Amino acid sequence: MTKLTWTVLNATQANLDITQYVRSLSFSYGRPSPVSPYSGNTGLLVLTNTSNQAAYANVNDNISISCTPNTHGFTQSDKVAEFTVISREYNDNPGNGNNSTVTVLLQDALHNAGNVNFVNQSLVSTNGQMQEIVNLLPDQLSIIATNTDVAMSTGTFSVNVNQRLNDITTGDRGLFRSTANSFTSYEYSYRPPSNFALQMGVSTDLTFGRTTSASQIGYQTISRSESSNNNLLYNSATITGSATSATKTNAASIALYGVRSFTATTAQSAKVDETAEWYANTFSDPNTITLKMTFSDVAQNATALALFAGSVLGNTIFYNVSYTPPGGVSTTGVYWPESITVEATPASTLFNITMTPQTYYANFILNDTVWGVLDTDRLGVS
Repeated sequence: MTKLTWTVLNATQANLDITQYVRSLSFSYGRPSPVSPYSGNTGLLVLTNTSNQAAYANVNDNISISCTPNTHGFTQSDKVAEFTVISREYNDNPGNGNNSTVTVLLQDALHNAGNVNFVNQSLVSTNGQMQEIVNLLPDQLSIIATNTDVAMSTGTFSVNVNQRLNDITTGDRGLFRSTANSFTSYEYSYRPPSNFALQMGVSTDLTFGRTTSASQIGYQTISRSESSNNNLLYNSATITGSATSATKTNAASIALYGVRSFTATTAQSAKVDETAEWYANTFSDPNTITLKMTFSDVAQNATALALFAGSVLGNTIFYNVSYTPPGGVSTTGVYWPESITVEATPASTLFNITMTPQTYYANFILNDTVWGVLDTDRLGVS
């Protein structure tokens, strides 16, 4: 039977292997939707605690989670996630305590950023500001950031670090992705739109569909949700940058569906009009489909499962997903794994994934068949 084998190490305690004490583990990364902030993610470990095994996961220890089989193509490790221990809850069994456990709460690098507030902090880089912030907190932010496409405001700031990172991301329209087992040693990387095709192109090795194969993960359940049903229909966008604000509307969409407003505050010092135009245009179709799927590791082909662990979990890119509506025909689209939840026990692992359509990350590149907005009817933004 094909299944993933998980390994849990305490990196703070000289990579102490605590897997034998783990009864279950769960973790997630990503965000609920393409307009949600990256608030950070959490995980849970339930450890046997019959003789103070809780000491193997102390508060502020760094926990590394890896799995095999794992076809990642790099020389690092099979790591797919990294967390910091933030608290423990003891579940003591009355009597001899033979079944006592401890629940260990974990948080990731983006969550760590929410614990820090800058006070009168000078930020001087316009396009490299995200990496500038990371460099100020090397022990807390395991992130490598490519320069943003859009220039950000500089000066002295008193602001929550996670909020500033999100204000940069919203203005730049980029995204964070897992790079836990890539060529870097960082848990996350930030990529601007100009980097999507180069760093996160569509996978040619792995797809998702109704059946399993050596190159396809077969989902066991799938649901389709239109943008009008999941708060992703917008045709009027107001963006407030560091110095100016702009409101743009899509008249054609408003005439059909009424005004659906989106507002956001960003860190950008330029191109505020362009950002407002992008939001008003990109989310104006009420029929755009977001997919939610579940599947277990024991139901998969071993080769595809190894590709999934090495790519989707550890070095995320875009993927082709196929589905067939009842009474319809097979449909294939390019999707981004917006959020991933993992629930593992020694018996099996269950995955829940929200897939965002690639159209929500397309930009005004008219000669690009993958990353461009090619439907000229959708360019009617004023």
